[in-house]
Amino acid sequence: MASLKSNVREVVHKAAQKYRNHQTEKECKREFDGLRAAHGAMAAKANWKDYLGAYVQTHCTTHEYFLFKFYEKDRETRDSYLTQWRRDRFIHAIHDDESCNATVPGNKVLFNMLFEPYLCREWINPTSATPEAFAAFVKKLGKVMLKPACDGKGHGISIYEYTTDEDAIALHDTLVGAAMIAEEVLVQHPQVDRINPNCINTVRVATYTDRDDVHIVLATLRSARDKSIVDNFAAGGIHMAVDIDTGVISSDAIDEQQRDYPNHPLTGTKLKGFQLPNWDKALDVLRRASREMYALPGCRYLGWDIAFLESGDVSIIECNWRQGAQNQQPYSRGVYHELKALSQKL
Repeated sequence: MASLKSNVREVVHKAAQKYRNHQTEKECKREFDGLRAAHGAMAAKANWKDYLGAYVQTHCTTHEYFLFKFYEKDRETRDSYLTQWRRDRFIHAIHDDESCNATVPGNKVLFNMLFEPYLCREWINPTSATPEAFAAFVKKLGKVMLKPACDGKGHGISIYEYTTDEDAIALHDTLVGAAMIAEEVLVQHPQVDRINPNCINTVRVATYTDRDDVHIVLATLRSARDKSIVDNFAAGGIHMAVDIDTGVISSDAIDEQQRDYPNHPLTGTKLKGFQLPNWDKALDVLRRASREMYALPGCRYLGWDIAFLESGDVSIIECNWRQGAQNQQPYSRGVYHELKALSQKL
């Protein structure tokens, strides 16, 4: 009897698993069809069978299949890309942090406290400040940028301009305990203003640090397409490849829908061949900060957001662990095998 019950449970379990797999595939196929329709004629070569082959090879999501234009790439080129699934396995293999925003790179309060010399801006944590101190901070600067301390992708960012102490104190009351920070609004370098003066156009730089070296793996400049104050790609922005050695933009810009922009859609500035200012200084800042971050646990593969300031300084805006893979999009190849090779040394 026990044997019969065990066999029945096994049959039921297999049937349930088969049903779940079938439902998952149906949902994935719906996503695929929706993305193919959204990308229109440029994704004419995309088909479900081809996606399944790419998935078996790289574990790419349907979104990544279209993001990296896998439907136009051969098997060898596809294999060069770091997909989200590969990233998670890579992070686990090098023992980087896999938990939550309590770690230094993921928490802007902790990061700003420990890496203040690299910020090039004033900031305050409303939760640890008195109402009067917060009001004085805002009054002194005139306007501040409000950011969630434990979020990314440009979520929840806004500008607050000082009017009265009473209004600033009322704002402080809403921010206490809400995991928010207030920062000085930066003034970027006039050369970078030529791209888009409405946002701080930041460069995301991926680094891998081992016991001997800081390896700069990838650099991608981001910009808003319009007058948004947020340059993040996930917030509707564009990004473009940057040559690591020279700081020159080496590709047209591209957005999440695979549309190319040889010129910035708002300012008309030609992008490919554009020289970013003070690039050597930026590399020095990144190497020093990466070496300091390496002293903390679980901080080897990181994504740094940097800005070029009117003063000539290079500001670190924030640091990201478990950074997304989308920064490979403007490039013709990915960085998966380069990272695997680097990870041989911790």
